[in-house]
Parts: sequence; C-alpha cells; structure tokens
Amino acid sequence: MTDFTSETIAAENEIHGPRPERWYARLDREREQLNQALRKWLEHDIARGLELAGAVWPFWGARGHVPEGREWLSRLLAAAPAAVRSAGRAKALYGAGTLAFIQGERNAAYPLHEESLAIARELGNRGLEADALIGLARVALLDLDAVKMEEMARASRTAAVAAGDPGRVATALHHVAEALRRQRRYKEVLPLYHESIEVHSALGNRRGVALELHNLGNVARLTGDSESAALKFRESLTLARELLNRRLAAYCLLGLAHLAVGRGDWSQAARCLGASDSLFAEAGVALDPDYREDQVRTRSACESALGPPTFAAELAAGAVLGLEAGGEPTVRSPQS
Repeated sequence: MTDFTSETIAAENEIHGPRPERWYARLDREREQLNQALRKWLEHDIARGLELAGAVWPFWGARGHVPEGREWLSRLLAAAPAAVRSAGRAKALYGAGTLAFIQGERNAAYPLHEESLAIARELGNRGLEADALIGLARVALLDLDAVKMEEMARASRTAAVAAGDPGRVATALHHVAEALRRQRRYKEVLPLYHESIEVHSALGNRRGVALELHNLGNVARLTGDSESAALKFRESLTLARELLNRRLAAYCLLGLAHLAVGRGDWSQAARCLGASDSLFAEAGVALDPDYREDQVRTRSACESALGPPTFAAELAAGAVLGLEAGGEPTVRSPQS
C-alpha cells in the first residue's frame, strides 16, 4: 500500500498534467486500493493522506466521483491541524474547492480557495498561488461576476508565468477568455480561444483542445453562426467521448439542443436535452449558472411544442444514450 501511495504521489504532475489518461485508467482499476490507502492514512498519517488526495483529486472530478472525492478531502482536512501550513494542505484545499465548484457550491468553495491562496503566499509558491487564484476566478463565475473573474484569472496568469509553468499559464488563459465571453466581448475572446487551442495542442492536452472547441461553438451560437456552432460542438463532443469526459459532453449536447430548437427540430432538441441531463447526473456536476437561462428557455420551448407527454418521452429516449456505448442523438446539419 505504501508503494501504491508513493508511486501515485510521485505521478502527481502526470495526473494533473495534459495527458493524465494512463493514470485515470489505472485509478479506475485500482479505485478500491486508493480508498484503502486513504483510510489507512486518515488513521495513521494525515499529512500523507493529504498528499495522496491532493495528487488524485482530478481523477475524482474527471470520472464522476465528485461526492466521494469531496468526502475524502473533507475528512482529511478536518483531521489535519490547521496550523500546519504546508504545500500538501494547500493542494488539498484547492482540490476540495474545485470539486465544490463543480457541484455549484459557491459558499463551500470560497473559504477553501482563500485558505489555499494564503498558504501559497506564505510559502512563496507561485504555482500554488496561480491555482488558488483560478479557484477564486471560478467562485466569481458562480457569482456571475465576470469582471472579478477576469481579475482573478489575469492574476493567476501572472503567477503562473512567474512560476514558469506552461500548463498553469494555459489554464489561466482559458479563464481569462471565459470571463471576456461572459462580458460579451466576443471580438476580444475569439483570438484567445484560438491561442488557447494552440497552447493546449503544443502541450498535448486533448481535454483543453476539446473544451475550447466547445467554447468556440458557443460563441458561434451566440453570434448567430449556427453552422459553425454545430461543427465545433460535434468536434468537441467527439473528443469528450473519447476522453470519457461526461461533463464536457453534456455541455456539447446542450449546445446542440439549442441549435435544434433554432431550426424547429423539437424531437431532436428534447433528445439532446435528455442525453445532456443524464450525463450531468452521471458526472455528479452542476450546470454553470451562465448557461441556465438558455437551458430553461430551450426546455420550455420544447415542452410547449411537443406537449408534456411527448416531451417527457423524448427526454427519456435521450437519457438512455450512454457515453461508453457511443450513443448520441442523430444530429442533422442546420440546413437539413
């Protein structure tokens, strides 16, 4: 068990890096061994447990084990002396705050990221500072405060550059772009998304590329270019499914639902909504508040057009299209 813990902690950069798939697959297979190790360290060595949980939390987020990850991090952080201001504690706080963000729990996320930032600055660790500032940018996202989000993301980028960490720089760039999109500064944001794709491609980060393809599709949709939006959503969805990223796949399907409503394809829209809802539930995540109004509008339009019984049936038909099985609603082009 000690060997498993040591090897996993040593692989932290890979697990947090642009190509974590090998470790995600291994942790899928050895999930019970991971839980056994965490139980052991919770009883005998809290600092070691924090290191292990701080290394693996992206796996919990990516694989839909968010409640499990939050429980482990919460128990370890509660058992650890708060006076010990270590890098391990800062990493665990950031991981716990990020998982809380994924579930839309702003009030839980904020103090975790605030403490992580304080520790990072006490230690003079610019990389951990960049992480915590991104955490606070995400809190601002939940607050629908795009200006504050931009401020935190730009501060994170400054810290990441000072740390000499290209991966953290790329993460900060993405959040700057998302803050600008939320301010409807579309002309400014498009070059940043393309730059982000180039950076993530150079790093070999397919997840980052997939995310920005979705975001380009979303901007195209919001600016009335339905054909480009459909192409980008499909490209992103293909990558998301290859990477088993249920959260991103759910957003892509939601975007395709909006486009289907735009061309009056109510059945298709409802099935995309059902598939999206199912994947969000499987991933154990909450919808970004910036997307809720459009989701409600699309859902209401579909139910009104189809009638409640048919709408419910189409939602259910979409919900059974599982990610692993390669299921997807048949999405026609905007011209068809």
